[in-house]
Amino acid sequence: MANEKVQARIELAPRPAAAPEPAPTPRPDAQAVAAAPSEVTAREEAPQPGAWTRLSTWFATTFPHSRNAVLGGICGLVVALLLFSVGLLKTLVIALLVTIGVACGQYADGDPKLVNLVRELMKRR
Repeated sequence: MANEKVQARIELAPRPAAAPEPAPTPRPDAQAVAAAPSEVTAREEAPQPGAWTRLSTWFATTFPHSRNAVLGGICGLVVALLLFSVGLLKTLVIALLVTIGVACGQYADGDPKLVNLVRELMKRR
């Protein structure tokens, strides 16, 4: 059985004939467009909102009175996943770097809440 030769032949399927290209549709003349403006505007599609807008709308309708609780739960889930996947020390370093990034962003925006909080904590000592 080990000495038997296996022969296989692969055949390619025939290519389908190319479909004929559709004839170009004639453009309406200016009089036809002026006579029926509702037809032209009916064909135009309204722009779709962005992904962030859709997510924000979904979030507001799904969790109308518990937005902060859900965001806190999501943050807790992320921290738990980080603790189990990379460990405590690396998670603390990530949290520190994220906090520094938020502080830098607030400072650049002209609203340094976190920087002011650190200054107030240092004055108390």
